[in-house]
Amino acid sequence: INMARKNEKTESGKERFVAVRKNNEGNLCEFKSNTGKVYDYEMAIEAIEQGKIEGAMLFTGRDGKQHIRSKNDGDPNTKFSNLKEF
Repeated sequence: INMARKNEKTESGKERFVAVRKNNEGNLCEFKSNTGKVYDYEMAIEAIEQGKIEGAMLFTGRDGKQHIRSKNDGDPNTKFSNLKEF
């Protein structure tokens, strides 16, 4: 597995989400980056908007709100649904 170690930046110098936390309804609510930083959902949206996170993208849901999803880069290890929980 080609994953950045804790406290290492990715090749692009950006962070990447390596673990997720889900709420009681099974929805993503927090993200942990390869540097160990934990982002709540709103912080993660801001970081993605600012281009600080690679491998993640925003989309507008049917509810009109911004939502986060992993970019489909063909690597199953980077899909949020496959990341370990913390």
